[in-house]
Amino acid sequence: MLYGIFSDIHSNLAAFEAVLDSMKAFGVERRVCLGDLVGYGADPDACVALAKANADVCLIGNHDSVAIKWESDAGFNPYAKKAIEWTQEHLSEDSLKYMRTLPYLFEENDICFVHASPMSPADWVYITDLEDALDAFDHFSGRYCFVGHTHSPVIVAMHEGAIPKIVESGSYQAETGERLLVNVGSVGQPRDRDPRACYCIFDSLKNSVKLIRVDYDILRTQEKMREAGMPQFLVERLGVGR
Repeated sequence: MLYGIFSDIHSNLAAFEAVLDSMKAFGVERRVCLGDLVGYGADPDACVALAKANADVCLIGNHDSVAIKWESDAGFNPYAKKAIEWTQEHLSEDSLKYMRTLPYLFEENDICFVHASPMSPADWVYITDLEDALDAFDHFSGRYCFVGHTHSPVIVAMHEGAIPKIVESGSYQAETGERLLVNVGSVGQPRDRDPRACYCIFDSLKNSVKLIRVDYDILRTQEKMREAGMPQFLVERLGVGR
């Protein structure tokens, strides 16, 4: 099965459309969204509708949870707060209804999908170093786990009883007995100094993963954010991927 796994769209419609086109070109058979459909960008309703129409599996992210008022925005910085308040005013009832159905974690075969960490999916734990990765490995039973949340793509491999290692390239084929933790990056707001949209292709037959970067119309997206009154910081960061 060829999976297209993506996360953190953050209301960036142009980036989302570009990623869907890329997955189609690669012949992706199953599309999995790891959450954060909304927040930051100017097209929340359109992005939710596109996810509903195209994702075979879709999870909830922390911004989604705040947008539907399952929790407060107390932990958000001022820019994220302003964006999510705007987002709450621009989501249709259909979008809200769909988002309320989204689970925190989904497993099939030997694959775990979660927005943040499998250790405690609803607490939005960040995986930012190898110690965090080791904790995550302890909390999923299958061979593969795909996450988002940090907006920075990375592949981490681990043999049983060994220390996890970061894979230096953007593609990897798992060795016999090896498990993988993969952060698929962000579609709509990358933070690894590469402004292109990012997602992951996983081939379950070949046991291989590949991080894919996709160009999209950043200038038009920034213009729409300005028109919506989003903070200038959020507008500018798209152009530098941080």
